[in-house]
Amino acid sequence: MNIFSLIPGNFFSILSSGNREIYFDALMLLNEYLKHDLNIPVSDYTASLASRIEYRNFIVEKEDESPDIPDAVAGEGALNSHTKARLILARIVKTGWADRETADGSFIEIITPRDYAIRMMQLLDEMRDERIHEYSSLVFSTYSALRQAAHEQPRESYEAILAAKRNTETLVYELKSLYHNIRAYIRRIQEQNNINELLENHFEKYKPMTDRIYHPIKTMDSFYRYMSPVRELLAGIQEDEALLSGMRDRAMAVRKYGEEEDAEKEILSAIEYVQDTYALIGGIINEIDRKHGAYTKSSIEKMTYMMTADQSIKGKLLEIFKTYSAAVTLPDKSRREAVKSDLYVKLRGHIKAYRQDFIDGRSFYHRNMLNRRINGEALEIAEGGTLSFEAMESLAAQMKNVYPPERIRKFVESFFESGKTTVKSEELPINNDTDFILLILAIVRSRERGMNYTVEVRGERVNVNGYVIPRMRFSKKGAAEHA
Repeated sequence: MNIFSLIPGNFFSILSSGNREIYFDALMLLNEYLKHDLNIPVSDYTASLASRIEYRNFIVEKEDESPDIPDAVAGEGALNSHTKARLILARIVKTGWADRETADGSFIEIITPRDYAIRMMQLLDEMRDERIHEYSSLVFSTYSALRQAAHEQPRESYEAILAAKRNTETLVYELKSLYHNIRAYIRRIQEQNNINELLENHFEKYKPMTDRIYHPIKTMDSFYRYMSPVRELLAGIQEDEALLSGMRDRAMAVRKYGEEEDAEKEILSAIEYVQDTYALIGGIINEIDRKHGAYTKSSIEKMTYMMTADQSIKGKLLEIFKTYSAAVTLPDKSRREAVKSDLYVKLRGHIKAYRQDFIDGRSFYHRNMLNRRINGEALEIAEGGTLSFEAMESLAAQMKNVYPPERIRKFVESFFESGKTTVKSEELPINNDTDFILLILAIVRSRERGMNYTVEVRGERVNVNGYVIPRMRFSKKGAAEHA
């Protein structure tokens, strides 16, 4: 069904008008009456509404004008609270939130809210309620209903399956809502620069919110505790043909299905939904755990920084220098220049700095620093060369570990990736010192076993990307004679 064929086009106009706060209170008053009365008399509602808006500013709009209320166009000053209440009720009826009818068997006029308006008023009431709602034991309720239906009351299995599906849908909604709320709190940490705001945000808002769902799902209503039993119960119901037959009959009696296939399709669809969802909820909880850990870490780090940061001029200058230092070390040149430029603009807009010099008696010369030479005994040169030999052995071992033959072969093989069989000096890819060292080792070890290339070196020298190397030619083995 197209929702706009059910809801009038001007349905939400009262919530976007200049009097939207008054209309919102009028709707909440109507919702309060719904909680206690079956029929809402127009006189009672308008009297209550008039007392609430008696001293509030109400501006008559074009949509508020009503032929039943002739003084509505006389201007705001001419309106009393009862006239305002009647205008508001007329606008509520006009926009499709409610109807005015006569009670059965009497002449008392009553207000009848429409079904979609009732749901919308309940939603608005929940949105304005800042209290933390208690978490229902959704996982345990699902397990309990299925277990009782499977072992004690099989006639109620159809209702148990539907209840399990509703509980599972609510559970997924609650978990996803918690996940996105934690992300919102993480973003809020970056915007808060006061330690008291951080503490209030954590202990008065974040902690109660997580305690409502996150703590129960980890302890008393543990998903991991009931996950396997719930799936086993569903599998048992799915395999019990007699039980499924009874559930089909129950569905036909309750929902009045035209065909048994439709009833069976609904039952199996509900079972499969719960099974599939319980297989995926673990991943959602793991993501919530990661976000919860990220929030805790960010919150503690921000609090620690706020309590220990130096807020003096010296401390602020130090932060500026740290920011500049971090920008200078960025690997991307364009990004580095952009960050530096942005920092310069901010500094020029907030800080005016000037260079100051002065001249004194020492400004025109540098004083000579005299060092007294002391003749001492010459150090004896150790003979034997043991230390030098060990140093050379150590250097050779390090070179073997850093530049093994396999790395040298791969380096040379990269010369021939484009299908070439010979490469001249001018074509060698020498981009840094590491490539230069590998090239030297490739020449030195070209005659060793396992090397699949040959090198022909000439006496001339060429400059390749700033590195001076001999003129040479690398050839693949087996292709050198054809070069």
